Amino acid sequence: MHVFLPAAARDHPCATMSYRIQIQPEAGTLLRTLAPHTVLRLGRALADLADSISAGETPEQSELRVDDCVLQFVVNHAHRLVEVVHLEQREEAAVPYTAAATTA
Repeated sequence: MHVFLPAAARDHPCATMSYRIQIQPEAGTLLRTLAPHTVLRLGRALADLADSISAGETPEQSELRVDDCVLQFVVNHAHRLVEVVHLEQREEAAVPYTAAATTA
């Protein structure tokens, strides 16, 4: 289980913590295989999500997309918890580069 601190809690030591973030073991296994910059971006996205939920916003979807990762989550308002239930890394379709040939 990994717990990311929301941005507000990191920036202001006296600030109250918004929602806790819990990563299920299966998602945590994949998380440990990702590049460090991807893990940081996922952590930031989760912290922002927790802050927005704490401020009373309701997420439109139950997933976050960062780089080529799709993270599925559920929100438990009674326990003030955002739980990551699934993490998937998808290969993005490579956009072929086509050089335009000019005829002289």
